[in-house]
Amino acid sequence: MIDLRCVSVALTLVVSTAAYAAQEVPACTAGAGYTPICGMAPPEDLELSPDAGFLFLSTTPGLADSHRSRLRVMDLASRQVSDMVIERQAEPGWGERSCKAPQATMGAHGIHLSTRADGRVQLLVVNHTGRETVEFLEPISDGKSWKAIWRGCVESQDGTLLNDVAATPDGGFVVTAMFSFSAMKADPRLEKLLDGRATGHLLAWHANQGLRRLPDSQAPAPNGVQVSQDGQSVWFAAWPGSGVWQYDLKLQKVVRKIALDFLPDNLSWTADGQLLTAGVPDVQTFRRCFLSHDEFCPSASVVALIDPLKGTSRALWRAEAGVLYGASMALQVGRDVYVGAFAGDRMLLLPDALPPL
Repeated sequence: MIDLRCVSVALTLVVSTAAYAAQEVPACTAGAGYTPICGMAPPEDLELSPDAGFLFLSTTPGLADSHRSRLRVMDLASRQVSDMVIERQAEPGWGERSCKAPQATMGAHGIHLSTRADGRVQLLVVNHTGRETVEFLEPISDGKSWKAIWRGCVESQDGTLLNDVAATPDGGFVVTAMFSFSAMKADPRLEKLLDGRATGHLLAWHANQGLRRLPDSQAPAPNGVQVSQDGQSVWFAAWPGSGVWQYDLKLQKVVRKIALDFLPDNLSWTADGQLLTAGVPDVQTFRRCFLSHDEFCPSASVVALIDPLKGTSRALWRAEAGVLYGASMALQVGRDVYVGAFAGDRMLLLPDALPPL
């Protein structure tokens, strides 16, 4: 999803934190096909830990800018959420040597978990705090919970707001660049992000090539991103364009556009090779909620499955306004699906939403 604080700055909008304090927190009540897990900062992006016992969460500032962007951990058994402890110990081969450790507390926007060629686990994190970077972390478990060791980073000089990141099999990554800060400063109108025009593009990084813009990858506010298992295709959400697009890394162009009837946010792979995505229904909904600064602005939610081979999609789950506040991510855990959000105080559990593995 968009980092709402960065967009607020770019559009020179003033976000009122006092409004959040006066809001009444909606009841945490289960409904048909879903169970809310409440009492947390907005869990915008989700990854399942290697031991399948925890979720790694990135936290947004929320619509009322009342939260601190950071990494968190949720124990799936107890549903307890805590901040992830991050230690700093640089290591060659993780990012670029010239990229220094973050001086301030690290933020977290898009995140992606993968296994490196040497078998070690890697968590990539898009960080906006003090700089635009992709941070390389190594998650470590003590058998009871997880912490992370900062190993390195890649700093963007592209002049754009980074959004989401996905590792590539060759040790690199692809990251979505949503919009240009200079363009938004020159013409700070929200409609530039919502009317479907191309505002951003894809960036790719590899140790041998550095960070570079991918040719012919321009798209309307590129959002969530995933890379195919063979490393040949990048799938990303053209957010206000209501579609998920396929970019061929060999041909260096967009080769497929799958239209959806909502605004797809983050993406994740299912166990059988489909893509899960979640989002809000339309730009009118996002506009209304963004401009209201209402942390619990009612918005409907959609979770969909995309078959990348057939180029088709189908709705997995829909909910009326008020069940979740800004659906942003859907992640498979066994047969269950967890749904994150960019605002509010909760995520959702959709039990047995997927067929047996």
